[in-house]
Amino acid sequence: MSTRIWLASITLVVIAAFAPTTASAQKIAVDRRETISGTIDSIAPGELSIKDPSGQIRTYKIQDKSARAIAINGTAYNVPAKITVAGRIPVSVIDRGLVVRFEGRCDVNGKCDGQIQNVQLANVESENELKVEFLERPKDNASPGRVTVTGRVVSFASNNIHLIVAKGRWAKQGRIKFEVAPNASFDLKMDSLAMVVAGDTVTSGQAITLRNGQRIIQEINIVPTGKRTSLTRSVEGKIENQFLTLSDQPSEPRELRSAHFVLTTDLSDRSANVLLAKLETVFESLSGYYRRQPKNPIECYVVQSIDQWQDGRLNAEATARIQSGLGVTEKTQFGGRAKATVFSCDNHEIVQHEAVHAFCIQTFGSVGPTWYAEGIAEMGRNWNRKTRAVSIDPVEIDYLKNASPKKLDAIVAKGQETGDSWQAYAQRWALCHLLANNTNYKKRFKTLGKQLMTETDETFESTFGRDMPKISFEYRQMIANLTNGYRVDLCVWNWKTKGVQLATNEWQTRTVKSRRGWQATKLIGEKGLQYDFSAKGDWQVDPKSKVDADGNDSGQGRLVGAWLNDFQLSEPFDLGTRGSFVAPQAAQLFVRCQDDWASLDDNEGEITLYLRKAK
Repeated sequence: MSTRIWLASITLVVIAAFAPTTASAQKIAVDRRETISGTIDSIAPGELSIKDPSGQIRTYKIQDKSARAIAINGTAYNVPAKITVAGRIPVSVIDRGLVVRFEGRCDVNGKCDGQIQNVQLANVESENELKVEFLERPKDNASPGRVTVTGRVVSFASNNIHLIVAKGRWAKQGRIKFEVAPNASFDLKMDSLAMVVAGDTVTSGQAITLRNGQRIIQEINIVPTGKRTSLTRSVEGKIENQFLTLSDQPSEPRELRSAHFVLTTDLSDRSANVLLAKLETVFESLSGYYRRQPKNPIECYVVQSIDQWQDGRLNAEATARIQSGLGVTEKTQFGGRAKATVFSCDNHEIVQHEAVHAFCIQTFGSVGPTWYAEGIAEMGRNWNRKTRAVSIDPVEIDYLKNASPKKLDAIVAKGQETGDSWQAYAQRWALCHLLANNTNYKKRFKTLGKQLMTETDETFESTFGRDMPKISFEYRQMIANLTNGYRVDLCVWNWKTKGVQLATNEWQTRTVKSRRGWQATKLIGEKGLQYDFSAKGDWQVDPKSKVDADGNDSGQGRLVGAWLNDFQLSEPFDLGTRGSFVAPQAAQLFVRCQDDWASLDDNEGEITLYLRKAK
């Protein structure tokens, strides 16, 4: 006898929209419009920080071409920016997989003559556009003629560029090679931020500033002047480059296999193989985390065109979810053995989410309660084996930071249903991400997860009951400072360092690391008493220079403090290299190196802090 249960995915929905040039923009209180120029200081999903000519850095929201929305105070808005990126960069940054176009010379047999002087990035809609076209056909086979080449880069080394083009007399194997001049230029022209880096120049642009202080870019023109070693930055882009030789044309449903997945799909050969590579990355992350894995491959049905699936392989539930642009995982129980089957639309992220459910079912027998199942599935969808940094949709981050804080017992409450809302999924992700990466809790959280999925009597409360106030505090702190690039493991709170009140003339010493968040001192301040401090040493928050505890002109690198009492953290206050302060309450002093929460990872160095009661 077999039984079935269903687990569903959910997608973020843009819940409001406005056009900045229409009256509807006034609904979010546009205060003024401004022109922008300067240098890009940093770039993150949905945000640009620009240093203007006076040296002031401002952060702007920006909706890139591929983004679904930006978020303001927890609400998503569809306000795409007009983006132009144009300029010349070194040819050496050309990556495998890029499509380029140039003029050169070759004969009708594909033998090339001379060197290429200029290469451009090309946007093509179809592989049929990859070809060699004669602008000036030679009179005989031995003579070269002028050609325009549009091809996908296979490799670029020793000044030779190898390309995939349509098969023909001049490219019998579908490949052709040209020599590139040492001083050749690469013309980059794009309408997205995909290849923009810090250091690029903003020549002009327009932005609006809202009455709440938020800035939104409407139009921006960028010249690529920053340093680049590669044009392809994302992990997904590098995976896609592995399969550049495969066809991108839609196909009929057929079966493809990888080490741990059986994929039945009508995706193109390239998209299908890219998806399998992503799924294997998810599998590797999960098996490394749990130290267990399914014995049998995971079956996935991924649909691009539902019209090709009228043969009964999709039941009514799967068909409905796919037609809604979603996915679902079917669990079938045969006695003591559980089998999972994924049905999904062609959105890779949704397939990855469902694959986490399938992995857990076939490894442990179930996915556990809803809060854990969906939180881990969202983690798995965003898991990157090479970094612990947060990397999620900026709209989800904005929602988490602006929504009314949800208590832990509400997030982990019984009786929740899968597929309820993307907001609930974001909260579950945040809690699971915190517990899985925080050294205070991660060992117990992993053990709890295994117990929940094997359906023991263990619960969140029985595992973490005593630590609920601490977890609640750390959860609130993570949400308050959340941004893409945030590292939970670098922002762990040290609950073991107990504070004491200082005796007269007693010095207390503390080493403060620039690469960490708030760090405990042993000082319990006495309300109204004054304390002296001195900070010796230097640290690095900017690759170009070291600073002492006074920091740089913008305040980065400054030593700052805050008071913690009964799980309430005061507003930070400046310290610096030396001085004094008065304790406003009886509380423990915490300190840190002032820096953006997403930028701690590349900091270096430490200072020594000395504290005593003022005489």
